[in-house]
Amino acid sequence: MESYLIAVGMWNLVVSFLMIGFFYEAFGKKLLNEWTKIFTIEFKLDYWSKFWLGWAIGLKIFFGAVNIMAASSAKIEMQVMIICFDLLAYITLVCLAIWGKRVGRCGTGIYSVYFVFTIWIGWGIFTFMYK
Repeated sequence: MESYLIAVGMWNLVVSFLMIGFFYEAFGKKLLNEWTKIFTIEFKLDYWSKFWLGWAIGLKIFFGAVNIMAASSAKIEMQVMIICFDLLAYITLVCLAIWGKRVGRCGTGIYSVYFVFTIWIGWGIFTFMYK
């Protein structure tokens, strides 16, 4: 369980620092619209997108820190609860990605999101089976 929690925690911390680069609009456009083609809608950075970007970065840092701290917790119940929240979060994000693709807001790069989140979900379920 500890390795899963540390891996998810580090993943979220690394991605949160990558997301800080989105405050530079040209980088956000290149990454999300050109290189990965995750979104078909052009990335624009206005007041509200800066607000939500800051909110998302803060949540990812918190989420990453909680996972890393839970890995060092001696309480199995705490680790199980955090993994349950991880699974819930990733399942929700997969559902949002499916919705985004269905309404035409996501490009072909969204399939990489399905792949990555399915790995996290699968590893989390595997962790429960062999805890």
